This record gives sequence, structure tokens and C-alpha cells, in this order.
Amino acid sequence: MPSQRVSKRTPPGPGQSFPQGLNRGTRALRAAGVVIVSVVLLLSWTLLAQIVTPEVRKVSEKFVCQCGCSEQVSVCAMLNCGSATPLRTQIGELLKQGKTEKEIVDAFVTRYGKVILAAPTTQGFDLAAWTMPFVMLLLGMILIYFLIKAWAKRKLDPAMEGVGAPVIPEDYQKRIDRELKELD
Repeated sequence: MPSQRVSKRTPPGPGQSFPQGLNRGTRALRAAGVVIVSVVLLLSWTLLAQIVTPEVRKVSEKFVCQCGCSEQVSVCAMLNCGSATPLRTQIGELLKQGKTEKEIVDAFVTRYGKVILAAPTTQGFDLAAWTMPFVMLLLGMILIYFLIKAWAKRKLDPAMEGVGAPVIPEDYQKRIDRELKELD
């Protein structure tokens, strides 16, 4: 059988093999291709597993992820989060069992405590978290009102003249007045 010469530019035909130098490179390329395809398939499988129904998303907005990201469970972006992924799965299972949103929230609060809630309740001491910002804003506005009123009174009150303003000794004031007259 005559020896056929294989060009490096064209692939070998049936029954022929690559030259030794190209064979190792081809194996490496094939291995890299297999790894890349495996990673892509694994990531797509993982992302498909995390697809959340609108009902699960609505209920999971009530909870904070416990992984430390401080995001809501519905939007925790950590891939395969050790907290959000199982919580979403539990929420989905409870919804399939026919549980209502309130029942799920109550079950999670019983299991994890109030730290799982994304917003404080409107009962008891938690009500302070809702009212304190408005109370502080009102107190700040009242304080600003009285400060402005006091400053305006100080500026207009003749008995308070010189308080808060720099006091210039009389001999300097006379000198300033004389120099200003000379400039005119």
C-alpha cells in the first residue's frame, strides 16, 4: 500500500490518523470542548432548577435570605444559595399542598423567628419600626422651626446687638471710619 502524505492543513481521510504533533492538540481540544459543554449544561440545569413561579416569587418577597446577603429570598442572586434555594423550594411545596400565603408566613416565623421577615409586623413593639421615622421627622421639623425663630429674634432684638457678631474695639472702628472717608 502506497504511503499517502497528509497535509497539516487538511484533515486525514477514513482510516488515516493525524500526525503525532496534531494528535495531542486534538485530544486537548476535544477534552476542553467536553469540559466547556459539561459546564454549560450544568449551569443551564442549575438555572432551570431555580425558575420560580409567580406565586412562589410573591410569597418569597416576604422573607429575607439568611445567607448574609440581606436580599429578599425572591431576588437572591447567589447561584445555589444555601438559604434562598431551599426556602423557595419549601414555599413551592407548601403552595402545592394548598397552604395560603399567611399560613406559609406563620410557618416560617415559627420555624426561623422574626428575622426571616423582610418587613416588621404592624403589631406590638414592631409597630415602632414603622412609626419612629415619622416621629423623628416631625421632631426634627419642630426643632428647626424653633431654631429659626430663635435666630430671627436674636437678629432683630436691639438688646442682643453685638451677640454673635464680631465686636470691634472703638479705636479700631474710628480708624476704619476715618480711612473710609479718605477713600471717598
